Amino acid sequence: MKLSIIVPVYNVESYIRECLDSILRQTYMDFECIMINDGSTDKGPEICAEYVFRDKRFRLISQTNKGLAMARKVALSQAQGEYIGFVDADDYIANDMFYSLMQTAINNDADIVMCDWVRIGESVGEEKKQYEVDARLTKELAMRDLAADYIKSYMWNKIFKRGILENSFSLLKTQMMEDYACMHHIFAKANNFQYVAKSLYYYRYRPDSIMGAANILQRLQGYAIAQARHNFYQRNYPEMLLASKLGLFPHAWVLCKNYACPKEQEARALYLNADHFIKSFFKEYISYKKVGKKERLSLWLYAYFTKPVRFWKAIKGRNSKRLSLN
Repeated sequence: MKLSIIVPVYNVESYIRECLDSILRQTYMDFECIMINDGSTDKGPEICAEYVFRDKRFRLISQTNKGLAMARKVALSQAQGEYIGFVDADDYIANDMFYSLMQTAINNDADIVMCDWVRIGESVGEEKKQYEVDARLTKELAMRDLAADYIKSYMWNKIFKRGILENSFSLLKTQMMEDYACMHHIFAKANNFQYVAKSLYYYRYRPDSIMGAANILQRLQGYAIAQARHNFYQRNYPEMLLASKLGLFPHAWVLCKNYACPKEQEARALYLNADHFIKSFFKEYISYKKVGKKERLSLWLYAYFTKPVRFWKAIKGRNSKRLSLN
């Protein structure tokens, strides 16, 4: 068996049929689909069981709720494929997604193959392109573009040679931004990167997702995760420090532009770290990124008029309540 497709399932009964139907329609036939029920309380597992009955390539594993990373780890331990792909249960894929990725992987003995995607949701689908043509990426380019967040860290628009993923999910100490928290470790193990210039994955944006409805605590945690990646690049790829800073900056900015500094010591220290980074790097960020006039003005105002901006946030009621980063 060449490919194992892992589908974590948690309370997504409204979307799971569309997801599994898109896997069932794949023109690439040599796969198994491992659905891992992570303690769902809706009818999602019952729907998954229907597909097990319909097609012997589908398997269902159930566990108590342990989070996305543990669900993937358990499924990976049961997977038999040479390559591993992931599909989120509220998304769906093009009929030829895994055919395109697997043909590229097999023809080039690739470690990682990635493609583009379409963001769907309340508005019209928006295509997300990374490069213009099919290409083999050097490790240096792949690591640099990942650091700058030009290559996105999603698990679901990629397939991975099985050995590349070993122990990757064991590194995670978070239940948010799991893909972002481990992708640089995965890329560091790979050498042969391939890109398919097709939009083959349909990602469903949900405002009620963790980051879609993020509060200050989650933004602080998000910045801490991004900072950990930055530290990884500082230690292992110091020549890519600029790219790493470009990737870190949006996480600092989304935190500091939307929330006032919290009072609790640990949260305050993390916030002030982000604040200092913004002020020390925003000019370079503007010069390297296509920043709109409105955002550029916001950055300048924040950097040079911090106290009035924070006072405005405070009177608008954005000061945080008690926080715990544990």
